[in-house]
Amino acid sequence: MNLSDVGERALVELARRVCRRGPRVRVGIGDDAAAVDIDARRCLVATTDMLIARTHFPLGTTPEQMGHKAVVVNLSDLAAMGAEPLALVFSVGLPRKLEVNFVERMIRGMDATARAYGTYVVGGDLGEADDITISGSAFGIADRGRLLRRSGARPGDLIAVTGELGAAAAGLRILLEGLQRGDYARLLKAQLEPAARVKEGVQLAKSGLVTSAIDVTDGLAANLWQLSRESGVKLVVDRAKIPEHPPVRKFAARHGFGVDDFVLFGGEDFELLFTVRPQGWERVRRALKRVGTAATQIGIATRGKGVFIQSDGKMLVLPDRGYEHFR
Repeated sequence: MNLSDVGERALVELARRVCRRGPRVRVGIGDDAAAVDIDARRCLVATTDMLIARTHFPLGTTPEQMGHKAVVVNLSDLAAMGAEPLALVFSVGLPRKLEVNFVERMIRGMDATARAYGTYVVGGDLGEADDITISGSAFGIADRGRLLRRSGARPGDLIAVTGELGAAAAGLRILLEGLQRGDYARLLKAQLEPAARVKEGVQLAKSGLVTSAIDVTDGLAANLWQLSRESGVKLVVDRAKIPEHPPVRKFAARHGFGVDDFVLFGGEDFELLFTVRPQGWERVRRALKRVGTAATQIGIATRGKGVFIQSDGKMLVLPDRGYEHFR
């Protein structure tokens, strides 16, 4: 048996079984980030993400965009936990023939993006590698009692998502297939210069009304399944309510793609998928609106297992399909 037989998720579960959980660990392996208690009120939230050029950066990605994305993927994990960022560190592997100017531009991209989110790159390591490899770690602070997790959804909770979905996956398709970029600048920007919902995650945590959360990186369907499994609930979503990024449907129709491949199964939207008690929905929606982000209710959690989607008058199982390493 090799890695392609089992996939990334099975390896995460393996690590979950093998690694012992220390006495101060509030959240261990298997969530968007880990959390370790600092004192009676606060916990340190830590995450790490590795990007490899040939896998994560499509042809045409600039050094600045590489640095930008390396910061965003880490801060997005903090956002999903409701943590306020403290700092980032990066270990970077570089080919020896790479130009120094390229590296400087990449580091400047990291620095500018970190500062845009009110945090800083404070250190790391450099080494030689066959391909550009960026391994980043982000650290944040969260209130122990209001930490967001994947495992808190309960029957009766509403399911909601920030922003709109599908743009990043559509942008990636444009780049991979060399399609004419035309009027799809917004789709390309979503892929090459994504945004992390850091302010939004903090608002969700502060509300005290959100029961679970995850960032949409592997695709909405896959992330719904993760929430369902971790929380032990059945999730039912309405396809007509799922917010699509405006140009996505037009792009899919023009080039013969299925829009669901982008909206439901595409990845890297970096929006926040969360559940909230029904009585708290309006308060949460208004809190997000105050920081400039719309949120849409797309379904409900019930007793049972699995993820289902209402579409064209039918109730169907939503396939557990999305991006997964090694497959």
